[in-house]
Amino acid sequence: MLEILSFCGLLLLFVLTLVLVILSLVFIYLTAASGFMHSSPSVPSCGKVKDAMLQSVAAELKKSTVPMSVVDLGSGWGSLLLPLAAKFPQHTFIGYEIARLPLFISRLRAHKMKNIRFVRQDILKADLSTVDIVFLFLLPSMMEKLTDKCRTEMKKSALIYSNRFKLPNIKEQQKVSLGSDYYSYYIYKM
Repeated sequence: MLEILSFCGLLLLFVLTLVLVILSLVFIYLTAASGFMHSSPSVPSCGKVKDAMLQSVAAELKKSTVPMSVVDLGSGWGSLLLPLAAKFPQHTFIGYEIARLPLFISRLRAHKMKNIRFVRQDILKADLSTVDIVFLFLLPSMMEKLTDKCRTEMKKSALIYSNRFKLPNIKEQQKVSLGSDYYSYYIYKM
């Protein structure tokens, strides 16, 4: 009897180890294949900055009498677009994300919503010509690359909400500080 229990214990340990190894390999693959080494890590907007930006954009969407287009460049896990898309079905929401794992999760979370889609594409190749509102939470090096794109492609009435980092060489319309520079965001009107 003791030999059977010992064998079952070893077999269970082997199966658990095998499952852990397989899950680790899948995670490594998804992380490596996601472009993680070539782009910023997916860090969600969260806390009071996220809440403040969502309230501000919600106010803009409520005021609008025509459908608006809201884009998140580097949408990650979809934490900004999903609540807005659920609340405002008359508007269109697009998230651009290069990393496969956050993109997959975002698509799963949005699968029943008809007014939102998540696209795997380099944000520097995204078409911004019809966009009304843009969310950004990108590293300063990427913000530099986006500055000219925003200036040349976006409508003059378009708004940009940038979490923590400024667009270089563009004067913000408003800086919203929620206690410190760490808890701040910038609003730009093109």
